[in-house]
Amino acid sequence: MADTEYGPGGGPPPLALTDEEVARLLAQQSQAVLATLKRSGLPHLINVLQSWDPAARVARISTTEGRVKVGHLRRDARAALHVTAPDFLAYGVAEGSAELSAVSTEPGDATGRELAALRPPFPDPSEEATFFRQMVADRRLVIRLHVDRLYARLVA
Repeated sequence: MADTEYGPGGGPPPLALTDEEVARLLAQQSQAVLATLKRSGLPHLINVLQSWDPAARVARISTTEGRVKVGHLRRDARAALHVTAPDFLAYGVAEGSAELSAVSTEPGDATGRELAALRPPFPDPSEEATFFRQMVADRRLVIRLHVDRLYARLVA
């Protein structure tokens, strides 16, 4: 058997990525899995779309009032966000404490503007006004995951 051939369960160990590499992965991958804690202590996992702010080390997630994840975060703010590389050979995790914005209650309020910043600009101002009204109707808010720890692995 050659040095580069591995049997079942064999192979080189995964390589750790630097914080900069993890931050780059978070910036490139909007699709993620958010882990919150149930009362039992077991994780609650949910697919989300996230927007990474590397300067602030904050991941932002749009959600609605009344969702299970919101209830979990109101009780225990600890959370983790998991992203994978497109080829599934690398993953990154951002751990930290979540902060919940106020629910959007007036079209164009601070929460509505923060939600609008999570998406591409509107080509027509009337679309923005419609968006703001919908955020109020949906009772939308922003989860801000303030990241304390980043880690990742690359399977070589």
